[in-house]
Amino acid sequence: MTSSIRSLAERSLLPVLVAVVLALSPLSTRAANGEAGSRVESQARAKFSEGNIAYDLGEFQKALDAYSEAYRLMPLPGFLFNIAQCHRQMGRPERAGFFYRRYLTLSKEEPSNAALVRELLAEMDEAVLREQQRRQTREETAREQAKAAALRAQTEAIAARRVQQGEGKRALVPRAKASARSEAQVKGDNPLTKWWVWAGAGAVAVLAGGIVYAATAPQPRPTTLGTVR
Repeated sequence: MTSSIRSLAERSLLPVLVAVVLALSPLSTRAANGEAGSRVESQARAKFSEGNIAYDLGEFQKALDAYSEAYRLMPLPGFLFNIAQCHRQMGRPERAGFFYRRYLTLSKEEPSNAALVRELLAEMDEAVLREQQRRQTREETAREQAKAAALRAQTEAIAARRVQQGEGKRALVPRAKASARSEAQVKGDNPLTKWWVWAGAGAVAVLAGGIVYAATAPQPRPTTLGTVR
């Protein structure tokens, strides 16, 4: 259905362009009294021909520019159909639909290709709807991915903090053990804490005291009364 519409649309372009050319004649007659009107008509015809050549060559942006300029010079509805065709060829369904509608609205009488234009308009509306759905899907996917990434980052941060805390606790245990061993070693190396040192010192003190006492003690008196004479 779509391919047949497009092929018909391509064939329908020429009749519309011919209609535009024919539509220029009355305007030419009305503008014949003024040199300015004749110049405008000439410029519009030139832009119209330029657009036709560009369209036939597949240079749709150039054709669009030419048709748009022709419409600015002489606002004939037929140019709007040609502009819509250029937008359709360039994959701009929303813009194409806009100009198809303007073409139907501004035509004083229903165009001979009105049925085809409505079919093209329906096709453009469907394309716009599909694009909106794809955009919505992409946005929802992007939001879900962002949420997942945030949750993953939060989980990784929590895990990293737990690892750091665990490493800190494990580091405290060797330091505490080393401190305890150092304190015990200091106590063990301190002479005041060794009992055998104190015991030896006490024995030496007792012996020294005995020697000093023996040297300084008074001589004992005789225990007998001597010889009685």
